[in-house]
Parts: sequence; C-alpha cells; structure tokens
Amino acid sequence: MNGPARLVAPDASCSSLLPGHDFVDAYQVQAGMPGLDARRAAEAILRNPPAWIKRLVSTRNRVVRLFQLKTVEIGVDDAGAQQPTIGGFPVVAQSPQEVVLGFDDKHLDFRVSVTVAPAGTAGTLVTVSTVVKTNNLPGRTYLATIMPFHRIIVRHLLEHARFDRAA
Repeated sequence: MNGPARLVAPDASCSSLLPGHDFVDAYQVQAGMPGLDARRAAEAILRNPPAWIKRLVSTRNRVVRLFQLKTVEIGVDDAGAQQPTIGGFPVVAQSPQEVVLGFDDKHLDFRVSVTVAPAGTAGTLVTVSTVVKTNNLPGRTYLATIMPFHRIIVRHLLEHARFDRAA
C-alpha cells in the first residue's frame, strides 16, 4: 500500500486536455518504485479495482444505459477494441511521462491524465488528474451526483495501486 493520496494543484497542461472545462482536480501519491512509466502506473491503478468499486461502476452503467450514455467496464481491457484501453478506459494519448484516457459523450466529455515524475532515488510521483467538460444540464447534474464518489474512488485507487506488479 502507498502513502495517502493528497489533493494537489492540477498541472497547467490539464487545461489543454479539454478547453473550456468545467471541472479539474488532481491527486498524487509517491510510488516506492523509481523509474515507473505512465502506462505501467495507469495499469497498476486501473486494472484490478476492488469489488466495491466494480459494483459502483456496474450500478452507474445500469443507470446511464437508460439515458443511452456510454458505459465503462472498469478493470477490463478489451483486446479486440479498435482503440487501446487501460482498465476499460480508451487511451487518447500516451508518452512515457503521461497517459491520457477518456471519451466524449452527449452529456459530458472527460479526460483522465496519469503522469509520472521522478521522486529522487526513492520512487516516482504518480498524479491522476481528472478534467471534465459538461455539455448540458444533464451533464452538470451527473457531475454533481458522482463527484463525492469520484473523490473517494481516485484516492482509494492511488493509495492501493500495486505499482511493483504493474505489467
């Protein structure tokens, strides 16, 4: 287990992920693994979520299907997908220092940025930033509804990621 995930100021580059965004936050943890790249960090965070998070996402999927919104099967990578995914989220961009995940939907667009930075010889700083642009009133309502869950889930995933087992 890692130390506590702390709320940090989002990097200025987050604004370019979704210009005109309505929401951005960032949480950071120090992984005790030097030289970790962003893809391995993202995989460690998203590939094996605990059952309670899977149940929350499953409940979310059942509700949003009623509104014909996109669903995400967290923790599952679709090897046959046209677009690569990590933990069920489509990869938008990737470099050794950052992986950007996300998609656009009719109610809102979102991006999740997983960045890594050296933390001396002791490890790697891993930051997860979430950027959301709402497209309409249902998007703003949805964002307000899921925000408390978002904060708990991101912190938990960062604090419990097994970076030493990242593929």
